[in-house]
Amino acid sequence: MEMLTVYILMLLLFQPVLHDIYSTRANAVEMVLDSAIQKAASSDHGRFTPEIVEEMRGTLVHTFLLDESDIRFSGTTELTPRGEYIEGTLAVKSTPRWLFRSMFGSADRDPPEIVRYAKQMSEAWVR
Repeated sequence: MEMLTVYILMLLLFQPVLHDIYSTRANAVEMVLDSAIQKAASSDHGRFTPEIVEEMRGTLVHTFLLDESDIRFSGTTELTPRGEYIEGTLAVKSTPRWLFRSMFGSADRDPPEIVRYAKQMSEAWVR
């Protein structure tokens, strides 16, 4: 009975924190990618420039305290004319979602990365 009480107490204390950390990281990735694709689609850029990609990485590293080696980005880096789409995918390493994974049968079901995809029409005038 005491062991069961310890498990339940640990779940009640720490499980909500794990879910909060995961959802905060997922929301951070989505917000950073949305902000970056708006800049990339503007008439000044028309693509993901190295500065925009570095700004995304810097925000995730310095503001949300993610490790730079856990961040992966792929997207449109060539100049895209107005009316065509700019796409970007930002992925970061996922945090554990369950305190006792083996007890709940989700040892391999958690995704290894949090991946967000964005697509927006370019506004750049290509001459």
